[in-house]
Amino acid sequence: MSRHLHIISFDIPYPADYGGVIDVFYKLKAFHKAGVNVHLHCFEYGREHSDELNKYCSEVHYYKRNTGIKANISSVPYIIKSRISKELEHHLMNDNYPILCEGMHTCGIINNNGIRKNHKLIYRAANIEHDYYRALHKSENNSLKKAYYLAESIKLKKWEPKLKNVDLILTISANDKGYYQALYPNIKTINTFPFFNNSNALQPNFDSKDNYVLFHAKLSVRENIDAALRIIKDIAPNIDSEFKIAGMNPDSSLYEASKDVNNVDIVDSPSDKKMQDLLNNAKVNILITEQATGLKLKLINSLYQSKYIIANNAMLSGSGLNDCVEIANSSNEIISKTKYLLKKDFSENDFIERLTKIPMEYNNENQIETILKYIY
Repeated sequence: MSRHLHIISFDIPYPADYGGVIDVFYKLKAFHKAGVNVHLHCFEYGREHSDELNKYCSEVHYYKRNTGIKANISSVPYIIKSRISKELEHHLMNDNYPILCEGMHTCGIINNNGIRKNHKLIYRAANIEHDYYRALHKSENNSLKKAYYLAESIKLKKWEPKLKNVDLILTISANDKGYYQALYPNIKTINTFPFFNNSNALQPNFDSKDNYVLFHAKLSVRENIDAALRIIKDIAPNIDSEFKIAGMNPDSSLYEASKDVNNVDIVDSPSDKKMQDLLNNAKVNILITEQATGLKLKLINSLYQSKYIIANNAMLSGSGLNDCVEIANSSNEIISKTKYLLKKDFSENDFIERLTKIPMEYNNENQIETILKYIY
C-alpha cells in the first residue's frame, strides 16, 4: 500500500542554504527515497518557487505569509499567526494523510478540530522555541527587536501546551527530547538529529595548501553576528593567518569591526559553489555560539566537509559529537588551538577516523526508517 505524508515547511526549503531548510530539504529527500509520496506545503516570503522540489514531491503548494502589524497584535505568536492559512487547511482536509509540522511556526493547524480528528500530527521541534526567543531577547541591542523577542517568547510559552494534541514529537537533540518527554509523557517522543547532505563528493580537499580559518553562518542573525564580532575583535588579531567570515547578508557591524583588522575578509552571501569551496579548503573551521539552543546543522555539515573543527560547548550541546571536534570555549583557548592546528596537516586518514566517531543516529536513511515506524 502506498504511503503519503503532508509536510508543512516554514519556508521554501530549496536552495538548502541555511540550517532549518537544510533539515527540511534532506528529510523530504529521504522520505522520497524511502518510497513515501510527499505532499509539500511551503510558506513563502522572499525565496523563489523551486522546480527542484518537484523531483521529490507528489505536489508542492505555496502560501503567502500574513506578515505585518495585524499578525503581531495577537495572543498567538507571530511566527505561528503569520502562517495560518485557510487555503492550507482546505488542502489538508481533502484526505487523512499524516501531517509533519516543521517547527512550531507551522503548528497553527492544531487549532483546527477537523484536522486533529482526521490526521496523525507529527511535530518537528527545531528547538524549545520560547527559550530560543528569550535568548535572542537577551543578546539583542536594538530596543524594538529586543521587545519583540521578549513578547514572542512569552506568547510561545503560553501557546506551547497546545502541543498536547500532537501524536508524535521529533526532537533535534537529546536535551530537547528530555524536555518534551517530561512535559508530555503520554506523547511518543523520539530524537532524530538534523538531516543533511552527506554525499562523499563534499569531503575536504586534502591536496589544498590553503591555511585560512573559516567562520560561516547566516550573518544577519544576532547570535551569529556576536560570534563573528568576537572572532574579528578578540581572536583574529592574535593569529598570523587569514580569517574568512562567510554567510548570508552580513550585518554592517561586521564590516565596521573588520576594517582595521588586516587578516579578516568578509565574504558576502557566497554562492553554493563558493561556500562549498570555502568549507572544503579551510584549514580550521571555528564553530562557536553563546546559545545552546536551535539547530546547529552547520556543525554536522562541517564534519563531512571541513578539515579541523573547533567548537565550543554551547555549539555541541546535546549533539553527541564532542569526540569529533577540538573543544575550546574561551578566546584564549580558541587562539591556542587554532595556532596548533594551523601547523598540522589534515590527512584523509584523519577524516576517516572522524567519520567513525559520528554516531549512527546521524545517518539519514536510518533516521527515516525510525520515523516511518512510528508514523505508519
